[in-house]
Amino acid sequence: MYKNEHIESLGYRIEATTDVAIVGPLLRACGLSAVEDSGRDVSEYLMATTRAGGLAACAGWTRVEDCVVLHSLAVAPSSRGSGVGAALMAMAMATVMGSAPVEAIYLMATGARRFFASYGFTSTDAADLPACVREHETFSAAPRGAVPMTRHYLLGPRGLDQCAFYLVENNTPSAVLPAGAIVFFRQTGQMIEASYRGGPVVRGNLLGRVDGDQITYLWHAYATNDELLHGVGNMAITRLPDGRRELRELSGESSLVMREA
Repeated sequence: MYKNEHIESLGYRIEATTDVAIVGPLLRACGLSAVEDSGRDVSEYLMATTRAGGLAACAGWTRVEDCVVLHSLAVAPSSRGSGVGAALMAMAMATVMGSAPVEAIYLMATGARRFFASYGFTSTDAADLPACVREHETFSAAPRGAVPMTRHYLLGPRGLDQCAFYLVENNTPSAVLPAGAIVFFRQTGQMIEASYRGGPVVRGNLLGRVDGDQITYLWHAYATNDELLHGVGNMAITRLPDGRRELRELSGESSLVMREA
């Protein structure tokens, strides 16, 4: 069983499967078609299940040659608004890049383009897609109006606007946000803003300034015990070999690490 403290704090467990029959009912309930395995390209799925064993959400992808097609992201109606979909999306991308990094992840968006943009996906002309991606049934049988989107990892540095990071480690003095929590950034010039939630954090915000590869910031959060938390910090922006970025707290012996989804 996989582990993600953020998703667990929302009341779900994480499991993995390659059996499309398990996730098929949820996909159909959300108006999605299950991707049938070709025998060569087997799909992998991460699932968020309730404590009673019900399937709340799933994310599925297929590796085709040196690319990844993210073909399924579904959240049961009863679990929408809980944040599990956003957390599962980040965990799926982290799983892909953590096991065998790729230069790009592709998907076909029939909606929620703004949501996917927050994970670094941009609209792509179908003619610019690799042949193996165009031939995948997610793209070859896409409904009218669907838009191809791509998340490139090695195209060079970019700002933090519309980017999602997940918390890898947090042992700072006021550490209440659990590992796996998702932090959504926005940037205007040198100014950055971010929002987050998870564990005892009902809602949190960050406001800061980017200066080169350094971030100086203020943060505040409202916790479930009606406690108001706040603090300041400094983070360094580094780039991982697979193209993702990492934000690392600079102060003392405490450690806060966020990695790009």
